[in-house]
Amino acid sequence: MSNSGNNSKDSKEGGSGRSSSPSPSQNSLAVPQQHTTGAQQTQPLLQGQLSLSILNKVQTATQAAAVAAADATQNGGVSNGTIVSNSGGFKSKKLVEFILLAEFDILQGSKVNIQYPYPIATGGMELMLSEWMLPDGAHKRNDDWTVFFLNRPVPENIKSPEKSKSSSSKSSQSPQSPSKIDTNNNNNNNNNNNNNNKSATAAPKVEKQISSPLMAYIYSFSETDEEKGWVMLDQEKLLVEFYQNYISIGSSNGSFSTKIQKHADLEFTQLEPLFDCVLTDSSTALGIRFIEAADEKLFLEHLTRLISEIQDDQAKGKTKSESSPEITTDNTSPQQPVNSNPNETTTTTTATEPSTTTNPTENKDSSSKDTPASNESTTNPNEPPEDQKCKDFLYCLNYMNNQKDDTAKRGAVVKSMAICSTHPFINIFKPFIVLAMQKYYSNPSIDVIIELYNSLNSLDMSTVPQLNDIQKHILRASPDRNKHIYATTITYLGNKMPLYIPITYFPDEVGDYKVIGLVQKFGNDVMKIFNGVLSQKRIIFLGYGCSADEICNYVLAACSMVCPPLKGTRERCFPNFNLHHHSLIEGLPSSTGVILGVANPMFEERTEWWDILCNISTGKVTINPNLINPEQQDKFTQYDNDFMAEVNYNISAHYGEDKIKSLFQEYTQHIVDMTLDEEEFLDDQSRQLAIDANHQRIEAWTKTKSFSTYLFDKEYTKRTSAIRDHTTLASIRKLRKKKHIPEKEVLKIYHSFLNSIKTEEQVTEFLSYLPKSHGGLFPVAVGLFHKSDEVRYATCELLRRLDKFQSGNAFISGLNPFLKASYERNLRVQELSPQNQKFL
Repeated sequence: MSNSGNNSKDSKEGGSGRSSSPSPSQNSLAVPQQHTTGAQQTQPLLQGQLSLSILNKVQTATQAAAVAAADATQNGGVSNGTIVSNSGGFKSKKLVEFILLAEFDILQGSKVNIQYPYPIATGGMELMLSEWMLPDGAHKRNDDWTVFFLNRPVPENIKSPEKSKSSSSKSSQSPQSPSKIDTNNNNNNNNNNNNNNKSATAAPKVEKQISSPLMAYIYSFSETDEEKGWVMLDQEKLLVEFYQNYISIGSSNGSFSTKIQKHADLEFTQLEPLFDCVLTDSSTALGIRFIEAADEKLFLEHLTRLISEIQDDQAKGKTKSESSPEITTDNTSPQQPVNSNPNETTTTTTATEPSTTTNPTENKDSSSKDTPASNESTTNPNEPPEDQKCKDFLYCLNYMNNQKDDTAKRGAVVKSMAICSTHPFINIFKPFIVLAMQKYYSNPSIDVIIELYNSLNSLDMSTVPQLNDIQKHILRASPDRNKHIYATTITYLGNKMPLYIPITYFPDEVGDYKVIGLVQKFGNDVMKIFNGVLSQKRIIFLGYGCSADEICNYVLAACSMVCPPLKGTRERCFPNFNLHHHSLIEGLPSSTGVILGVANPMFEERTEWWDILCNISTGKVTINPNLINPEQQDKFTQYDNDFMAEVNYNISAHYGEDKIKSLFQEYTQHIVDMTLDEEEFLDDQSRQLAIDANHQRIEAWTKTKSFSTYLFDKEYTKRTSAIRDHTTLASIRKLRKKKHIPEKEVLKIYHSFLNSIKTEEQVTEFLSYLPKSHGGLFPVAVGLFHKSDEVRYATCELLRRLDKFQSGNAFISGLNPFLKASYERNLRVQELSPQNQKFL
């Protein structure tokens, strides 16, 4: 019997069209060498076979996964505290969990003003949240979109963002969040500020320096000329000296001098890496541009010490103040205990207390002096108990809007609004968040946030189909796009707005970001990205001058190339990362596999932070030179080139995003099946070419966390599968790809199908192995033309059994006319000749 299936697919997956002699790549990604024992060295690698080390690793990992899956089955889908992720539905009954609002202030930086219905982030994590919501370069664009994740499980070897940021917050005592500010064109002197600061040239007493001095560029913020903003006070670097009670700043020739002294209004914020703003009194702000990170660290340590001493004095009831003589009486008066965040009531307000809301725009110039202790003392009486708070993984869509306002500093007001959901289809919120932002600008009240939250959650999520993985695979293979979504409406601002909810998304597929755009940007180099994601390398997408939306698109598209069948890329994905968080990735080993989207070109220079750098501006993919091994080139380069030829052909033929994405996902499955020795090939020669070409890549994948995760899901699926015969999928692959199968073996395969497939659940699972992208029922239905009567009758009975159920009927209707006519003819023969039932 000849089961040709789809010729193009056979060529791709069987590897017949790929050369075994690889083309060396100068930027090939070398796999770290393993130390082998003497016994392992004596075991040669046979052509066309996986090495014994890989086979042993697969066997050991499979056994461990089987034990964990058995434990999970007995504990209702939980193994060692980990929830099995392959149950397709989403547990949350809400469409939206949180709505956040952040604003940017020229002096205070970015800060989260509203967290509704209760705070999801406090302390240091709140600072990081504000940075995610106001991306780098926000002031340069009218609007922008970003994506970030909350409640993520922290991958191995990656520092906890919350702990890291909290410790940083405690050490600096700075309540403001950093935000990028453009100082590239501010190179003019402002001599007026020199006169204002000359009164501080004389020190009250002679003191010794307590630390080594440093050099930095000094700026002053100009309120008289909005176009200039930060203005450089001197073209040359100025000397910064540290004393016990003040910090002195001056030029070597004495043309400029000022001091940062202890006083009640002293505070600072980091506006961007190496650039800090210090509020020297109630009306003067200095900007300091450092040359090196070590200089900035030293300066902030001394500044933090001065602020801490002021706070200690106030706590003891002392009124010591060493501010300059120009400070007014209001500023030298003892500081009153304050709730440092003027919008703290907004942060903790719930729907039951809209009347007590503080306008987020009020007191926007008031200083923010939060400490972790003051944050902890602020509680929300309507906040749910700890065990009832949302702890599920949250997908967050953030919208930043920059509106001109002549009454505001720098002539613009920047706000961001984020919607957080446990569902990955966050792209559906875009029209709602735009309308809500427009309304918030005209009416800056928490009532706007409450109205949006209640409107979105008015949708009864129990009416939305919750599909398992098998059902998703069947539906997404259907060419009818209407079957991929659930259409409904939501009333917002008095209007019924359409809502199209995708129901076939997997947890690692976020939004509607396009793989086609990724291929068109990076060309065949996209396979370097693919292999980096697969082998869990550290990947950075650098988009200097690009919008945050564009950067996020490439990051999330890269993740979706391998998901499904693999899982877990969302846990190591940071679509909007900035230099403020560099401490989270410093010293991380390559095995962590973080995928970052950044806009700061400094990341390109720090080669110790990445293994693969994707420059969005140039479309170039660079492999870290330290990973290139000239003696060990990638053997799968030609194999990947053949695959990319098929991808590029489909793009040029105007196939859609679903088709291109499915090609990458099928290619991933092909590699996975080869690793587990479950792949079928046209012949032994094709097998030998494929295994030899991919052996290096297979070995790299077996060292990743996604490998063990995949094995666990596979074993768990076996234990919960409706079809108890676990050879069914392998038999379908054999029918699809083998050219010649003995008649007895073919008959045995069809009889096993008939014995295993009887209920609707079994039919559904069986059909999930036969996606329409692979020809649908063709590999099975072609048995209708077999020379053996027994095989033909068994095939006809199998199709008749599938035809009884709605899902199977759709597949039967999709058969080509020749197969459908043969099926109907065989049905009539069976009805006229009952004695043929003996063959079944």
